[in-house]
Amino acid sequence: MMMRYKGLVIACIALLVANASAQTVYSQNPAPGDLFTNPGSTNQGQSFGHPNWVYNNTRGGGSVGIRTNYPRNGNGSVYFNSPSNTGKADIEYFADPVNAGGNYVPNPFNPASNLGNLADLTSLSYEWYRDGGSTVPGHLHPVLRLGILRLNSDNTFALGYLTFERVYNGFGAAPTNSWQFDDIIANNYKLWATASLGFGDPNVNINNVLKTIPDWIAAASAVGAQLFVVSVNAGIGSGWNGQFTGAVDNITFGFSGSSNTYNFEVVPEPASLTAIGFGLASLLTLRRRKR
Repeated sequence: MMMRYKGLVIACIALLVANASAQTVYSQNPAPGDLFTNPGSTNQGQSFGHPNWVYNNTRGGGSVGIRTNYPRNGNGSVYFNSPSNTGKADIEYFADPVNAGGNYVPNPFNPASNLGNLADLTSLSYEWYRDGGSTVPGHLHPVLRLGILRLNSDNTFALGYLTFERVYNGFGAAPTNSWQFDDIIANNYKLWATASLGFGDPNVNINNVLKTIPDWIAAASAVGAQLFVVSVNAGIGSGWNGQFTGAVDNITFGFSGSSNTYNFEVVPEPASLTAIGFGLASLLTLRRRKR
């Protein structure tokens, strides 16, 4: 019996080591969790107490929150809902987020707001879920975006996003009612650039603004510009005709070989926290008795 419990303890330690680079991001509220909705037409965000992650760019009745609707690795994930083509909602990571008129942006007075040079990005992946009851076109799913600062040779700059969507990488309809994993770096997927970055307008010709990350770096270099990552963003909408419900979890990103995976969970009720502590104490007591 002693060997049995010794094996259990070793297995627990191994699990902790395997997840050493993982960070858990908790909701502000206990089950069912958070839900931030903005019915207005102007982007709004909300802090939920984490120093880096915020609910952001929410409008048109879109909703976002860490909730129990679609649990992934634990009791939660980041939930999204949009009721119509005007809805939009995101969750976004900044090094130093500041509130600008109700929405969050990188702190323009803090040079450390840059997460890193796009050329040094070595990890970018996430898991996503599309509920089968969604009525938007079948290829749509929660997207992953990089907030980009374009610094030009004359010291002018522009802000925008590079966005990953499966449909622009040879995929058809998005699977429903099951969790999907996409690794943008490992698969060298293409991302499209918003017009604000100055490379073109995706509403005019998407092929002119659809490139892999190495190709985006080369395109910027060719005109004397540098691209810096200022945020990592997952979200839905807008312009998605119909209703959408889904989720994301386990967002991973990092630079120069170092990365973190962010697992989103609903904060346990106080009673649950007590039960977890009691369970660990019981396991340790049992192990001591078996010695």
